[in-house]
Amino acid sequence: MKNKKLISLLLVITMIASLMTGCSGKAQNQGVGEGKETKNLLFQANGNTPYINLDPSVENSNGVMVLHNTYETLTYYNYETGKIEPMLAESWSTSEDGKSWAFKIKQGVKFHDGADLNAEAVKKSIDRTIKLGLGASFIWDSVDNIEFIGNDEVKFNLKYPAPIDLIASAAYAAFIISPNAVEKDSDWFNQGNCAGTGPYKIKKAVAGEEIVLEKFDDYWKEWKDNQFANVVIKKVPESSARRQLLEKGEAQISVNFSTTDIEAMKKSDKVQIVQRPLYDTVVGCLNTEKYPLDNVDFRRALSYAFPYEETVSKVLEGQGVQSYGLIPSGLWGHSEDLMQYKCDLDKAKEYLDKSGVKTDGLTLEMTISSGYDEYRNFAQLYQINLKKLGINLEIREMAWDTQWEKGKNLNPKDRQDIFLFIWWPDYPSPISWFEGLVRSEDKIFFNLSYIKNPNLDAKIQEASMLTVTDRDKAEKIMVEMQKEVVDQAYFIHMYDKSASYAISKDLKGFSTNPAYPTVVRYFDLYK
Repeated sequence: MKNKKLISLLLVITMIASLMTGCSGKAQNQGVGEGKETKNLLFQANGNTPYINLDPSVENSNGVMVLHNTYETLTYYNYETGKIEPMLAESWSTSEDGKSWAFKIKQGVKFHDGADLNAEAVKKSIDRTIKLGLGASFIWDSVDNIEFIGNDEVKFNLKYPAPIDLIASAAYAAFIISPNAVEKDSDWFNQGNCAGTGPYKIKKAVAGEEIVLEKFDDYWKEWKDNQFANVVIKKVPESSARRQLLEKGEAQISVNFSTTDIEAMKKSDKVQIVQRPLYDTVVGCLNTEKYPLDNVDFRRALSYAFPYEETVSKVLEGQGVQSYGLIPSGLWGHSEDLMQYKCDLDKAKEYLDKSGVKTDGLTLEMTISSGYDEYRNFAQLYQINLKKLGINLEIREMAWDTQWEKGKNLNPKDRQDIFLFIWWPDYPSPISWFEGLVRSEDKIFFNLSYIKNPNLDAKIQEASMLTVTDRDKAEKIMVEMQKEVVDQAYFIHMYDKSASYAISKDLKGFSTNPAYPTVVRYFDLYK
């Protein structure tokens, strides 16, 4: 076992050194190590790398925790009210057919490089993201063209109706970039250069390890003395090491702990555990193009064999709930009128017999991302249940990229039988699950159950357009689609996740929003 005291000391030394060093690696003569700046330091110990790519048009992973503190979007989704709120746009309107959207742009806002926010900057930002066609740029697929009308108004002309006010609040691919940076490539951003309007600038970036942020003095909202002028986000993989940093007061925020560490921190006088909702749903994608999972009754048997209750109560210890269909609670389109499979081995045997599948020598392969104890633990419980049905389950842990490549193999027989997968929306709309996981794909991307259902495809198209013009009708169609998805057992609908954050008891203003996964808005925090 590693020396925890040494780990703690090295992390603190590294954290302070980070604040004394800029992106170029040269010492910054700013007195960060003295007085008020050191006192106003926030340290988030992160279980994973804090970013993959710092290009705001490209990043589609953990890096949004950095980007939503350094860049901003036109609008913001408030999950508590279900309303869309202004951010860099003051107001907006749409045509009756939902194919034209106009946004009034906030005036008096500066980018980090001193450029002014205006309608032209908005157009150039979104055009850049669309042109690159990377990350989550597909959220803008409805856009035909963007035009700016004067200095403070931008107009989106669409190919078909789409909720641009909602899309403009997306967690990914909706950031507004300085016009001086739109011609830069990802390498420029990944060197730690920053060109947003957010409250923080990037001071230092170490790929795979850490990010250091510093306050942007000209931010359009007012800074107060008790806010954090500097933020360090550092990768600390071990749950126990992160717990120690929090208990010693050397870190103020972390998330994703072992249940043992969570229970221990609940007794700490320095740390509090805060349960926060997520829009993350965990599913087992069933390979419907491979025998015997091409048999719907066999898939139903697999669904009845999964240990839902044990997973939630014993493995997750309450940090999640069994799913109802695809859409998680708290988001429109969620319905608790949907049928839920329960763990019932008698039912599983009934559908197994009905399927006609012979289990002698039958082995199924389930792939899971490596490094997650909870996945391994519930997969082993599932393995025990399937064994009682005469089915062997081979559990294979692998890196996400390797798992995904296997899932995209052109030969169905060379793919996994069950692909453990987590989905959260690119922007807060239930249509994301259908367009990502259910819609037929010519080239495999995220439809890892390989569903090809023309009826569902037509309904997805209809619901997508109705999200603008008739949301109530769109919601009814989405509930109907979920009924069919559940009945056909394309997925094992395992659970909706929640997150257990550990934060210092003297930290105020803490909140998270499930529409923005992994994001903590540091500007809202204070001592």
